[in-house]
Amino acid sequence: MKQLFILIPMLSAFIISQAQGSFGDIPKTVNYRDAKITDVGVVAADYYLWEVNDSTANKADSVVTAEQYVLWQSKGDFDQQVKIRRENAPKKGSKLKSVSTSEREGCLKDALFATYQYMVFKYEYPSISFQGDSIMLSAIAACPTADDTSVTRDVVIGTHVTITADKQCPSNTTAGFASDDWGILMSLAGGKKIKLGWGSNLFFAIATSSTFIILPGLFPAIWGTIGISAEVVNAEPSSNYNLVILPDYEGYGTTYYRSHPYLYQELTARQVVDATRYGIALYKNDSATQDFRHPLRDDFRTVCCGYSQGGSVALATQRFIEQNGLTDELHLVGSICGDGPYDPISTLMYYVGRDLDNKKMNMAVVLPLIVKGMLDSNPYMKSHRAQEFFSQEFLDTGIMSWLTEKQKTTDDIKEAWAAQAKAGQTTIFDTDGKAMMHDIMNEQCWAYFKSLYDQYKDNYTTTGVPLPQHRGVIEDLHLAIASNDITTGWSPSHSIMLFHSTDDTVVPKTNFDKAVYAIGQESSSDWIKQHISQLGHDHVDSGSDFFKGDDDWEILSNYTIRLFTAKKKICDLPWNGQTTSSMPTTW
Repeated sequence: MKQLFILIPMLSAFIISQAQGSFGDIPKTVNYRDAKITDVGVVAADYYLWEVNDSTANKADSVVTAEQYVLWQSKGDFDQQVKIRRENAPKKGSKLKSVSTSEREGCLKDALFATYQYMVFKYEYPSISFQGDSIMLSAIAACPTADDTSVTRDVVIGTHVTITADKQCPSNTTAGFASDDWGILMSLAGGKKIKLGWGSNLFFAIATSSTFIILPGLFPAIWGTIGISAEVVNAEPSSNYNLVILPDYEGYGTTYYRSHPYLYQELTARQVVDATRYGIALYKNDSATQDFRHPLRDDFRTVCCGYSQGGSVALATQRFIEQNGLTDELHLVGSICGDGPYDPISTLMYYVGRDLDNKKMNMAVVLPLIVKGMLDSNPYMKSHRAQEFFSQEFLDTGIMSWLTEKQKTTDDIKEAWAAQAKAGQTTIFDTDGKAMMHDIMNEQCWAYFKSLYDQYKDNYTTTGVPLPQHRGVIEDLHLAIASNDITTGWSPSHSIMLFHSTDDTVVPKTNFDKAVYAIGQESSSDWIKQHISQLGHDHVDSGSDFFKGDDDWEILSNYTIRLFTAKKKICDLPWNGQTTSSMPTTW
């Protein structure tokens, strides 16, 4: 057994060289003319005052934030689009359900139309594909409106969560804008704060004596109980004036027809960095942004931020920037990472352990996503097929076609499995769309990872699982997945905020544990801030906590500001390694 550990450093170097493709030379500078802006838009949101009946039949008023919407230049005049939209807005007396988190019906009393919040632009930029070829990828960027501020202060690199449908990628802003993770990230561009004046009887989460401020986009379902009336008093500039860059990733947006190299960390990080550099260049120089752009200050700072897949991409992006001499150009200050799969092998080990405890996978689509990503893009997997890793009954559900077609969301896929179970078309899934890991994998693959778990269940979150000493079908999958572990072989020189829910069963806390242990061994734990949530939320709800805040998770924008304004080492911030219950209320 000791021989395996002795081989780890040598094999790790071998893995990196064999399993990661060639990305070519990183250009020392970028020319904005090599990229192109494809559309310019403005983001707006409306507020409605509803008369509602609460559970005790007492009448009250609630303010509801409507879904944010984007008005695109390619679709006509902005002002005309606003006029048409507001003419078609709900009329007084119309009904609304789900005014708050409880089910209530109400009648519209008044519409509070907000001023524009922030500008957006779509663009395409050159990068490298998983095959090592030049490719044009797509992204979207957000920035303050023309009259919000005189300067754009900082840059936020937003990395989106796992998606399986092309309609969910950032540049396809067709639905769910305010509630999607990238929509909330866009809100960090700033724009207007809408200040409302109220009657004397006020109940609201963030209230002063007579007023409160809504941050459009950060609270898509915000509401308050008021006494008399509400009106828009005025619009104030936001405290956030950022340029926010959100790449689609290869396989989505303009490259939807290509495979998505899921969890190919270094490649995705390279593509995200390219998106950032070209996005900044376009913002500063392209004629399409001249009517609304502000000077990006010389001493701007950059932070990477994401959740789930986006959490690992954010950390990988920080690593890529540091390791490729781009820190000074981008003025990197660090990353904010929530519930990310930083070490995919530890995730698999966790799944095996749950299976042995007779617990089903809540989001079984993760396994085929990982394997398909490796099959499509990792050199170790070039000669392999999905049939070598999955049971035939699982493949017969149609999962690989769904992932290729990119029409179904992760929820759609889970519902499809549930429907097949109800119709008696599969015995693997239950009527909730859940399944056991050993039923998804074939016998050979299951036996291999079960054997690893039996041997290393006590240390896979710290020293890790040794790499195989020879090539084979399952060994190649192991090597491919391990090549995308971003917790080892790296000594960070900028701050990292790591958030994780103790009850996340999709991207388990073992990833957090491994990152804290491994990065702490490589460098100083002073670079890492640890935030452990004990709210009892699984992956999706924990993501909502991360972006929008909950009982004791502050709102993402607050952490961004704190990271921007922290001293060089993040240990200068007041909490480290504490649970949410012990976090200070002030900074």
